[in-house]
Amino acid sequence: MMRVIIWRQNAPPPPNTPLAAGIPIFNELAGAASKVSGAGEVHWGFGHGGMVTVSHYDNYAVADAILRDPGVQAAVTKLLALGVGIAEDYFVTTPEQVRPFFPQQ
Repeated sequence: MMRVIIWRQNAPPPPNTPLAAGIPIFNELAGAASKVSGAGEVHWGFGHGGMVTVSHYDNYAVADAILRDPGVQAAVTKLLALGVGIAEDYFVTTPEQVRPFFPQQ
C-alpha cells in the first residue's frame, strides 16, 4: 500500500522566506518518515499542483506510527509555519496509481 499526500501553499509564508525554503524540510520529512518501522522509503517531488510525498506502508497502523514520530511532527510543524499544508491525501495499492500525481518527463 502507498500513501500519496499533496502539499500546497494554503497561507502566506513569513516575510522574506526564500522560494526554496521548503525543500530541506521535505528532505527532513522524508528522512524521518523513512525511519519508522514498516514505512519503507518515502519520496517527494513536484507535481499535482504542489509537492507530493509518496510513502510505502505495510499497513494502516504504520500511517499512525508516522504521525506520532517526533521527527515527522517537527518537519510538519516547519511546513505549517511556511504556510504549507496537506491539501489531498490518498491511499493506493500499485505504483501505476501513483504516476498521475507526477508530471510526465
